[in-house]
Amino acid sequence: MTTAANASTSGLPVWRFRLGVASFIAAFAIHLVTVAAVFAGAGPATIAAITAVNFALNKILLIATVALLGREGFTFLKDAVFGAVRRSIRAEEIGPVRYGIGLVLFVLPLVLAWIAPYVAEIAPGFGRDSIRDGIIGDVLLIVSLVVLGGGFWDKLRALFTRRAVAVFPSAAASARRRVSHDGAI
Repeated sequence: MTTAANASTSGLPVWRFRLGVASFIAAFAIHLVTVAAVFAGAGPATIAAITAVNFALNKILLIATVALLGREGFTFLKDAVFGAVRRSIRAEEIGPVRYGIGLVLFVLPLVLAWIAPYVAEIAPGFGRDSIRDGIIGDVLLIVSLVVLGGGFWDKLRALFTRRAVAVFPSAAASARRRVSHDGAI
């Protein structure tokens, strides 16, 4: 069943639901104006003013979304959007291609940040002084965590847990075979 169909079955007119969704999207999309101003080279005062206006507009548009959708419609929309993101981030089992892409995205900014000070002497354009390169690296690192899924989040968390123990798939499979043959480990 589509989202618009779900909205119409809950007693909300489809046009109000669509307008509410547009308001919800606009509430977050307006922050792209700040990013565009930063990349366009706007001054600090201009960026601060744009950020302040965007912050206020975000709140106004979210209130408009609630007014258009009502509490039930807003909760439904919020759960649909953020639930999909949550399921994507916390996916426990991901395929080998997604895992490989995620590892490349994870390792690339770390390696580039590590070698940047050394390469800066050879290639001045590729140095540690570029804020743009730092932002791109940070975004790649965050995207990699989303792509790698919840299993990788648990692996990262285990790095900071003193008593965490790594269990490799081959060891787990052999332990299961011993249990099934012997009845005990």
